[in-house]
Formats: sequence, structure tokens, C-alpha cells
Amino acid sequence: MNVTFHVLSAVGATAVLSSRQKDWESRKSPASFSLPGLAGALIAGVLLHGVLDWIPHSYPINSVVDVGASLALLAVAMALVRQRHRLPLSMCALGSLLPDLVDLGPAIINKRLGWSLPVFKFFPWHWPQFSGSIYDGSRGFTSLSCHLLVVTASLAMLYLYRDSLFAELPVASGP
Repeated sequence: MNVTFHVLSAVGATAVLSSRQKDWESRKSPASFSLPGLAGALIAGVLLHGVLDWIPHSYPINSVVDVGASLALLAVAMALVRQRHRLPLSMCALGSLLPDLVDLGPAIINKRLGWSLPVFKFFPWHWPQFSGSIYDGSRGFTSLSCHLLVVTASLAMLYLYRDSLFAELPVASGP
């Protein structure tokens, strides 16, 4: 899937994870995530990447626009989330991008810079037999449906867990 969908799903996953981080004695969210919580966010991002790459999909967003849109989405999310959730969001986003960086990064660098880094697909969802990538334009409805499902599920998670994830926006005082 395009990077934008991976980042959007990472933001949605962070919303769910942020609601689960509680100090069960006081019933309040802790000031920060623990090391296992951050590792869980990273792993959640990697696993979400695998699920998204496994489902049938084409690439509806041009790669240059995709990178810009995903960076903008991540910047907006970082600005809107509570400060204590910025590191978990960073870890989940890193996890959602890590498989592409590891498996596809060297080939992109080789092509752009003329280098000859070794290229190896470590993550199984990038192997042809497990990838849902559609490059020939077939199954457009299936791809569109899967993209809409990802967007809908991510936005639903953001809506359902908005109180734990997002900082309260200042209210403008009236005249």
C-alpha cells in the first residue's frame, strides 16, 4: 500500500494503544509509555504494515505525492496528539514504515544514486506469494474497497479514542 495508508493506520493504532496505557491504581493515563509499551507500538506498526500489504491493493497515489502526504499527515498528527503520545506515535509510525525501508530502501537508493547495495526482501509480505500488490490495473473495485476499509477503520479508531489521544484544542474566547 501507499505510505499514506501505512501512516494513517499507525495513527489509528496509536489511538487504540493510548487508550490502553493506564495506571490501574489511579485510573489515569501515565505521563509516558513504558519501554514495553513503546516496543509494542513499534511491533504493532510492523504487523499493521504486513496486514495492509497482504490485502489486495493497487497504488492510487503517485509516489512523490504519497511521501509528501504521509509526511504532512504525520506532522499534523504530531501537532494534535497529547505530548505524552508523541513518542508512541513515532514508534508506531516507524514500525509501519520499517518494512519498506528495509526491503525496498536499498533498491530505491540503488536506482536513484547508481549504487549497488544488496537487495533482499526480509519481510514475507513483500514476497510475491504473500503480497497483495496489484500492478496491472485489474481488480480495481477490490483495491478501492480495501483502501476505503483502511481509511474507515483508521478514522473510526481516531474518533472512538480521540479523548485519550488528542490534546484539547484551546477554545477561542468570544468578543
